[in-house]
Amino acid sequence: MTHNIFWFRNNLRLEDNHALNECIKKSQMISFIYIINPHLRTIKNKLTSKDIFIIQGLLNLRTNLNNKGHRLHIFYGEPKEVFNQISELNSFDEIYCEEILAPYEKSEVNLIDKKTNCIWDSTLIELNDLPCDPIKIPDTFTIFRNMVEKNLVVAEPVYLPGIPEPVSIKGLNEFDLPDVSESKFIGSVDFLNNYSICEFGAKSFVDDYFKDNKASNYKITRNELSGKDFSTKFSVWLSQGFISARQLYKKLKNYESTKGANESTYWIFFELLWRDYFRFLHFKYGENLYFKYGLMNSEINIIDEEMTLEKLEVGKTDSSFMNAAIRELIHSGFLSNRMRQILASYIIFDLKTDWRVGTDFYQKYLIDFDIYSNQGNWLYIAGYGTDPRGGRRFNVIKQKNTYDITNEYEMRWNDNT
Repeated sequence: MTHNIFWFRNNLRLEDNHALNECIKKSQMISFIYIINPHLRTIKNKLTSKDIFIIQGLLNLRTNLNNKGHRLHIFYGEPKEVFNQISELNSFDEIYCEEILAPYEKSEVNLIDKKTNCIWDSTLIELNDLPCDPIKIPDTFTIFRNMVEKNLVVAEPVYLPGIPEPVSIKGLNEFDLPDVSESKFIGSVDFLNNYSICEFGAKSFVDDYFKDNKASNYKITRNELSGKDFSTKFSVWLSQGFISARQLYKKLKNYESTKGANESTYWIFFELLWRDYFRFLHFKYGENLYFKYGLMNSEINIIDEEMTLEKLEVGKTDSSFMNAAIRELIHSGFLSNRMRQILASYIIFDLKTDWRVGTDFYQKYLIDFDIYSNQGNWLYIAGYGTDPRGGRRFNVIKQKNTYDITNEYEMRWNDNT
C-alpha cells in the first residue's frame, strides 16, 4: 500500500489545498508533518507575536486533524535531516508539499533525498490559467494586471476529499510547542484574540468583514496607520495559508453580488493581483530578486554597511515617528501598509541601510510575513526591482503631518517600551 507524507509549509488548512488533495489522490496511507526550521524561525527562544500566531495555528491544525482521526507530527530541525531520520525508522514512498520559489525554501526541498512532489498553490490565478508562461510575466505590474483582467479565470475552491488511513511516524522525538495560552495580541491585530487561529477562524473573520460595508469603503480607509477596520487584515490569514486567495475572491464576489461593486471592492481584488504578481516574478527572476543590487546589478543607493538588524531593533533613530513604527512592529507584529512603506524608505534612504537588512527585519516580526510580497515591496521601494522609476523615497516629515497630525500614533508606540 502506498504510504505518502504530507508536509505542511505555508498552507495550514485542509480545505482548498491543492497540494494536499494531490497527496490524498496518490495515497492509500498518509502521515502529516510540520517542520520548524531554525534557520527560518527560532521558536525555542523569546517568542515574537509572529511565533505565537504560528504556534496557535499549529495547535489548532493538530486539533482539526485529530477530529478527522489523524495526527500532526511536529519536528524541529532542517528538513533534510528530519526526513533522513524518518526514512531510517519508517517506511514511506513519497513526500508532497506546497511549492515555494524563494531560494532558501527551494534549497530545503532540493537537499531532501526522498522524492518530493512540490505543487504550486498560493496564487489567485492558477498557472494553467495565466495568459502567458510565468517566466514571461511582464516587468510592469500595470501591463500584467491588464493582461490578466482581459483573460480572467479564477478557479473555484476545492473541497477536502476523504483522507486515507493514518500512519504514525515512529522513533523520532517530536517538538513540544511552547504554552501560549496566556498570550495576547495587541495593536491593530488585537482582533486575533477573538478568533481561533486556524482555517475556521479565518473564514469567520472574512465572513464578519463582509457583513457590513467595510469593503465598500476600503480604498478610503486603507492608508490609516492603526485600528481594526482601516484595512482588510486578510494578509494575516493568507500568510500561513489559513485561507486561500481563491476562497477570499469568492467571498468578495458574493459581497459584490449582494451589496454592489465599487472602486473599493475592486481595490481588494487589485491587491490580490499584486500578491500574485510578486509570486510570478519568482518564476522569471528567482534568486536574482535576493541579490544585493537586485535586478539592477549595480549600486544606486549609498549603503552604510554597519547598519544591522540588531541596531534597527533598538529603535533609537533620529526620527521619533520612525521609532514608534519600529516599536509597533516589534511589540505587535504588525504595521499598516502605509507605515511599512514609510519605514522601508527611511531604512533605505535615510539610514542608508542595505535593503536586505530591512527584509530580514520584517521577516522576523511581521505576523503576516509573506516572502514573495516582502521581497517584492522592498525591491520596489529600494529601486532594485522591475519598477522603472528607480525607487520610492518618502518624506518622513510630510508623511507624519499627513497621517499622524494629532501625534496619537507616535505617542502611543513611543510609550510602549
